Amino acid sequence: MTQSKRAEALAEHYVDQLASWAHISTRPLFGACGLYRQGHVFAMVWQGALYFKVDDDSRLAYVAAQSHTLGYVSNGEQHALKSYWEVPADVVEDRETLCLWAERAYQIALQGGKH
Repeated sequence: MTQSKRAEALAEHYVDQLASWAHISTRPLFGACGLYRQGHVFAMVWQGALYFKVDDDSRLAYVAAQSHTLGYVSNGEQHALKSYWEVPADVVEDRETLCLWAERAYQIALQGGKH
């Protein structure tokens, strides 16, 4: 199974976890899988992990949880998407908390105005 197919399968798991919060769609996104609500990407699944969109305020909770940015290698160089941070395991494992964090990520995506 390719990386993008694994990401799509895991993304579907998170779609199920977030079903009580909102209707979520998925699309491939640069080898990852983007999670969208009403056309706004607020999360990505990449290399077996879930990443939510953050801003300066919400990033503090991720830092406190010892999380990290979505990192990747391109042309042999390390890069990071600083606006996406890995969702901590305790959040992923608690559906109610996951939905709260997803809502925050979605609100941040709305502020960015990008589809």
